[in-house]
Amino acid sequence: MNFSKALPSSVRALIRSGELKHLKTTLYCESYKQANIVILPSALAADFGNFAKQNFGAIPLLYTSKPGEFDAPDLCQDSDIRTDLPLYTVIRNGVAESQVESLQDFNLSDMVTFYIGCSFSFLNTLVENGVTKPLPPGDNVAIYRTNLDCSASGPFKCKMIVSMQPVPQNKLNLAADLSNFLDDVHGAPVHYGSPTSLGIKDLSQVDFGDTAVVEEGYVPVFWCCGITGTEALKAAKIDLSFSHAPGRMFVTDVAQEVPDLNSKPPETLSEVVQFSAKNRSYSVLSKRTLAALDQLAATTEQDPGRRGIQHLVVQGDFVKACLALSHAQSVALITGFPVHDFDPPDETDGLPGIISLAASLQCLGKSVTLIVDAHTLDFNQSIAKRCHKEGLLPKELQIVPFHPKQPLEGQLCNSGRLYDVVLASERCGRARDGCYYGMKGKNITDRLTPIDDLFEAASNHSDIVTIAIGDGGNELGMGKVVQKVREHIPLGEKVACVTASDLVLAAGVSNWACYALGLALYTLKSCSIHDRYLRKAIGFPSDTKFMEKYMPSYTREKKILEVIEDFGIQDGISPDQAMSVDGMYFDEQHATVIKDLRTIAGL
Repeated sequence: MNFSKALPSSVRALIRSGELKHLKTTLYCESYKQANIVILPSALAADFGNFAKQNFGAIPLLYTSKPGEFDAPDLCQDSDIRTDLPLYTVIRNGVAESQVESLQDFNLSDMVTFYIGCSFSFLNTLVENGVTKPLPPGDNVAIYRTNLDCSASGPFKCKMIVSMQPVPQNKLNLAADLSNFLDDVHGAPVHYGSPTSLGIKDLSQVDFGDTAVVEEGYVPVFWCCGITGTEALKAAKIDLSFSHAPGRMFVTDVAQEVPDLNSKPPETLSEVVQFSAKNRSYSVLSKRTLAALDQLAATTEQDPGRRGIQHLVVQGDFVKACLALSHAQSVALITGFPVHDFDPPDETDGLPGIISLAASLQCLGKSVTLIVDAHTLDFNQSIAKRCHKEGLLPKELQIVPFHPKQPLEGQLCNSGRLYDVVLASERCGRARDGCYYGMKGKNITDRLTPIDDLFEAASNHSDIVTIAIGDGGNELGMGKVVQKVREHIPLGEKVACVTASDLVLAAGVSNWACYALGLALYTLKSCSIHDRYLRKAIGFPSDTKFMEKYMPSYTREKKILEVIEDFGIQDGISPDQAMSVDGMYFDEQHATVIKDLRTIAGL
């Protein structure tokens, strides 16, 4: 029989009478909320309530009963939790002992029932909007155990459970928006794309529910699942507790609202972005935040040197770079453009931006490593230590030399952990004849080691995102736009770097792109939609106040430049100018760009 249009009270009465026992409620009462159930001793109710608050995405509470209360007056006019589920799971000492049709034979007088929102509540909304396909009659969604640790409370701790449904690529934004406003039934998805980072190796191997096939043009999308509550009960090893059996929910009388997306402000609407096609990595941010990131990028793309930078801009790459860095745990940075004939030969565009970006990354708890030419190791370490001592870096910066004769694979790791992102800014890159050239065509090959080889290995690795920042096309990684460099940049045929990156950021000054990335990380952390996705709806919203000290500012960047110049590094275009980068005094155009970037970021 089809109960999709039935009234909840009628369905509960049929379940209570025994007519619908064992059957899944997936397609029941499609316009009403359904609830997962957890029943446990009252002595543990406070701990579980805190567990729910700390893991609101997985455990959104619709109602909490008093001890021995069998109805749920906020949810139903007539109900009895002992009889109104098609099937219950009995859990003793952490083991799912059995499944029963009724709890009437158990003493629940000192038990508290938690009614937890369920994504079944909005399945029909997704189907009606073409976001998901209708489930086959009698089927459940695909459900998996992840490697994500829920925030513990008392004896309650477990891995998060997620449900998955395939969504067309062009419906990802709609999937996010339709569920984002329904946070009492799990809210927006916590993951899109490849599930390997969730610890799910094979989508055909479900832990609960029924397998779903992800067809061509579809993306696996994962929502929090209320079975997380059942897993928490098992982990607590309570003498006796109960939960719903998977797929057999409590049907409430509360109508499931359908959000009117046309009336929602832009900060609440989502943009889902695939930032790495290699490993099918996605992220999400609000449309307002996306607009801010686009403004940050545009600000850095000014072309004071009139080199034709606009021709090298790859639309969308700045946003993808920001998201890749936001998700990364381990980041490798590369710089170094030795243009001068005197010692030290490096210029003031490159290292200042890298130090600024390293500070932004470090304050977010990310592991940051600077990879340098071996002969510059001591010099770079001295600069980094000075920056840390003066409070410009929150932590000491780890600096490692590149070893051309050692295996590249081992150099793509830090302490055994693979880099998530390798970023090169203002690092001279190899041209097609194998040599390295400055913008005026000067051959500086003898001053560099072939870090290009390491960068290329990173670009070829499916789990590493490479980012290139440059302002002339001869920088490492700009090979992605090599034809544009040859067509539009003076001496492009000769100097263009052929080593490609995944993402290219063309900027008027490379330091500017680093400043913009740092401020973009702050902007993303301030975005509630992105922050929730990063946290996987575990814990509480982030406070960005702690980041402000290390965000790019006039004072910080001027001090970093002072340190760099104290070590003898000079402007690459006008070496006789103090406090100058690319022929421009810091207090002039650089200061203006930094001010504009901070304004966009809301600082």
